[in-house]
Amino acid sequence: MPLPHFVLTDSQLRLLAELVLQPLPDPATGEEAEMVILARELDVSDVLSDARELAFLGLAVRENGAVAATDLGAAVHYQALHEAAESRLSDVVRLVAAVEDDQPRLARAVRHLAQGHVSLDQALASVDMET
Repeated sequence: MPLPHFVLTDSQLRLLAELVLQPLPDPATGEEAEMVILARELDVSDVLSDARELAFLGLAVRENGAVAATDLGAAVHYQALHEAAESRLSDVVRLVAAVEDDQPRLARAVRHLAQGHVSLDQALASVDMET
């Protein structure tokens, strides 16, 4: 069953990533909770608004003085990581295509590495051996 599609802000994605690692104290509970949030390099006002929105979407829960990711929230977080990795790999493929005429050995080594046909050491050796 596919995951529903969510359009989240950068701060919501960051909060969700933090919640997958470990629940946060609910910032609405006071100064001690705010100190923990600041220690994790998050903005308290963003956490307040983002936690409310993530809870509304079912990606987080606010209970017992804490904010935690739900199973759906964790799945959405990992899906976002996967999509970001796919995007970076797509950029690598476009880079390889752009330099292929000038650097065919390098392009072939990167392509084989990206496809999982060789290890990094093997790819490096194939470029070194042919230069």
